[in-house]
Amino acid sequence: MKLKLFLLSCALISAFSSFAQQTTNHSTHFNKFYQYGVADAFIGGLYKGTLLLKDLKQHGNFGLGAPDLLDGELIILDGKVYQTKANGETVKAYNSSTTSLSFVTFFKADTSFVVNDLISQKNASTTIMNFLRNKNGMYAIKITGRFNKIKTRAFPPFKQEPFPPLSSILDKQQFFNFENIEGTLVGFYLPSYLNGVSISGLHFHFLSNDKKHGGHVLDYEGNGFKVEIARLYGFQLDEQNDPALQHFEFKKTANESLEKVEKGH
Repeated sequence: MKLKLFLLSCALISAFSSFAQQTTNHSTHFNKFYQYGVADAFIGGLYKGTLLLKDLKQHGNFGLGAPDLLDGELIILDGKVYQTKANGETVKAYNSSTTSLSFVTFFKADTSFVVNDLISQKNASTTIMNFLRNKNGMYAIKITGRFNKIKTRAFPPFKQEPFPPLSSILDKQQFFNFENIEGTLVGFYLPSYLNGVSISGLHFHFLSNDKKHGGHVLDYEGNGFKVEIARLYGFQLDEQNDPALQHFEFKKTANESLEKVEKGH
């Protein structure tokens, strides 16, 4: 009897320790920004997915990205990954699927407010920016509510290498217009000094409440929005595990001040 009690106690202690460790590990990841892929390389044509979505989930439960071979848009919400395809279909993505560029965090808001008045994307962006005290900081932003109208887009898949630069296939975009639809905007604000490595400014993807519609957000209007903002600390970048990255030609941006300092004159 004593042996059984002893073994039971050991099992309970082990289970509690494991739970406590998982809780501690998970909490330490809140509001840390993780990015897979270099934005300029992706925009230049590196569309091949090289990170499994099951591995992406280890870095965040909230975010957005691009699926393998640019087959639409990804939305990560509440730990689940959804893919909006160029045919307008939105599906739950498989863990075995891959991504070529993604931005995620474990989301925990530290600021929230409600916008009751009818508001456009432009006005909403201005309102959000007024709440961002550090304009050179990083933020995750979640907007939920009813959209009177919202316009999204998705790119079709490209399977033949070399892939064309994103700027050369804008005519291939598929646009979707929705009216009177409830859903969530999942996005980030990143400062200008990260542009190129990442994507600066406000960047949102949409997912409807019924999980049937989504895409990269181009325009919207609505009211009764709940806006939740999380200040992000720390930036982890993992470059694409794609051999093509080794020979990718990045555009050089001149920084005369930095060059003078480095050369000493």
